Amino acid sequence: MTLNPGNVEKQVVFLYVLLHNRPMENPSQYYNQYLYAHKLAKRNARKRARERKPINLEVLDDIVNVYDCSSIHIGRIEVPADLIVGTKTANRAISFSSDFMPLMKDKSEFAYKWQQVCRYHLSETGITDPPVAYEYLGKFYVTEGNKRVSVLKSYGAVLITLDVTRLLPKRSEFGEVGVYYEFLDFYKLSKLYSIRFSKKGSYARFHSLLGFTEDHVWTPRERIDVIGILERIEHHLKKNRIKADKCECLLALMEIHGYDVLVQMKDRQLEKAVITEKTRLEHGHGLYRIMCLADEEDPLLYNRYGIDRSRKVDFIISCGDLEPEYLEFIVTMANKPLFYVHGNHDDRYDITPPEGCICIDDDLYIHEGIRILGLGGSYRYSNATYQYTELQMEKRIRKLRAKIRRAKGVDIVVTHAPIKGYGDLEDYAHQGFECFEKLLNDLRPKYWLFGHSHLRYDHDLQRMMEHKGTTIINCNGRYEIFY
Repeated sequence: MTLNPGNVEKQVVFLYVLLHNRPMENPSQYYNQYLYAHKLAKRNARKRARERKPINLEVLDDIVNVYDCSSIHIGRIEVPADLIVGTKTANRAISFSSDFMPLMKDKSEFAYKWQQVCRYHLSETGITDPPVAYEYLGKFYVTEGNKRVSVLKSYGAVLITLDVTRLLPKRSEFGEVGVYYEFLDFYKLSKLYSIRFSKKGSYARFHSLLGFTEDHVWTPRERIDVIGILERIEHHLKKNRIKADKCECLLALMEIHGYDVLVQMKDRQLEKAVITEKTRLEHGHGLYRIMCLADEEDPLLYNRYGIDRSRKVDFIISCGDLEPEYLEFIVTMANKPLFYVHGNHDDRYDITPPEGCICIDDDLYIHEGIRILGLGGSYRYSNATYQYTELQMEKRIRKLRAKIRRAKGVDIVVTHAPIKGYGDLEDYAHQGFECFEKLLNDLRPKYWLFGHSHLRYDHDLQRMMEHKGTTIINCNGRYEIFY
């Protein structure tokens, strides 16, 4: 049955009476709520489209095959609404924007059913049957009850009760999976989904800063206190428009001030503490700070300011074409690990390699859990050592496939040459490799770092680009990233 666009509200009432044989309570309330939620959906979709991000919900089937994972039925638990990010199947996802607000028009059958769920939510009993969902790597994907989640989110629900089945990927010590298994150990003690970190070791550090022993099981009072200070920090971050993760901020402030002092701070004191740490917090406390170099020496690194700055990084990556003496100076002054690949002009490294530095060319090197893949050299335009044809580069990649499989992926790819179409130039010497784009799509690392194309060669060259979640960076000169 299709609704006549003449008077949708009256037709909703008619359909309701026809189906239920009793009057509908204040139908305009449910209809107006749908219009409000639909408006939010369109606003979110426009914003995501401008940012070139998917406008619909995430789809679990596109991320993992549920049959490849072991599963544990957790039962009914309250989870933060912002962690409910998608559905299991694609056919359900297209009805909602990425924030779970309804995209279907208000004259549709979907809209009518959504309003029915809204009526149940506002009734005396409320929604009694919780939505059913899978949890995978700390995010929740609804299998049954998408409209229930949508209605609850439209009313600003902070916590939503779900019937959860947890999917467990094969255990690994690396990357996102390694952090997730640390979260599971933390969750057994805290029963909190609200505390999430992105770096290994953060959960144990957080637990220790609270003054707890390794096996301490949290009391309800302790959970309430931690959530309370977390919400206060979130409020001050939003008030001052500081773009930082609230959990990473909490950990940063705990390390500076101590938890006991932090919880006793008045709002004005806490806000001042957050603002004082603004720069550090915006870049994500607890993440690795990485200095990236390529092609041209940065004179600032020779003065006192540059030396002090280099000592604040966690490690250094060179994308090639730098004098070995320059790298030796930096690794000596910074006293931090330096990893490098060869540039097309680095034949001299064969005679005098940079001492104290680690070559990761044609290798997958794991540093403190971060998997770094190195592929130096440029497109062949002469007979120099570190220049390769497309076929030669493909062969180098094939030789690394076994290491990549054993490591279960890559976090950072370091090359000298760019990817074809991403920061390369039209001349033969500075063109990118086509096989790099296939490698990029296969691995989807967090960062792809390269050099070779000097930014001063062409004013249209971009320092930073994006491709399906990977940040691609031209490291010409010096550039710092956070992992």
